[in-house]
Amino acid sequence: MLFQVDHSLLQQVREKIVQQQIYWLLGGAGSGKSTIAQQLVNQYELTLYDMDTHIYGSYHERFTDARHPVNKAWANAENGIAWLLNMDWDEFSSFHKAALPEYLDLFSVDLAETTPEKGLLVDGGLWHPALLTQVLPPARVVCLATDQTSADIWEGSPERRAMKEFFAYFPDPEVSWGKFLDFDARIAATVREEARSAGISFLSRTQADDVGVFAERVADALKLA
Repeated sequence: MLFQVDHSLLQQVREKIVQQQIYWLLGGAGSGKSTIAQQLVNQYELTLYDMDTHIYGSYHERFTDARHPVNKAWANAENGIAWLLNMDWDEFSSFHKAALPEYLDLFSVDLAETTPEKGLLVDGGLWHPALLTQVLPPARVVCLATDQTSADIWEGSPERRAMKEFFAYFPDPEVSWGKFLDFDARIAATVREEARSAGISFLSRTQADDVGVFAERVADALKLA
């Protein structure tokens, strides 16, 4: 089953947020989004919006059948990760494309309740930049990348390693974990490819790069200064 993007919902979101000063950091897992976002928030006095926290947290109670049918189906699944990993790549990608306007709908509701004095910086949450640029100018978005593999990212740190432990409860843990890593690598590649085709600034970071220096590169790309 392939999911369909609700373009009318995207248009509604665009009309709601077009006048807002919004910046967005995209990238695969481990690309440094949260680290750089915090650096920029501190330096430029921006308001931070952690999209992942909302998607995997507060949004779940706010999804409705009428406006968010794709995410409502995901939220109703007994095991959300297993539900997604039962899909093939085309289904998985189409789910995330169709989920994006629904996330942005709830984001626009939150934004209506606050007016950041010096702009809002959104950390991650989405991996189809081409759709995001239908509601936000490409110049307000930066895509980050890392030189690490998906296995390095998810098995190399205690915080992320907990995800693999969760797969111990799957019927075939190693096969499921392998599929998760494969999808994760494809996600990172999709973000890079779509960002470039959409005219979004693309910055690659190595583990040796100084956080402060790299954050300045991101700030320059977003024209925060």
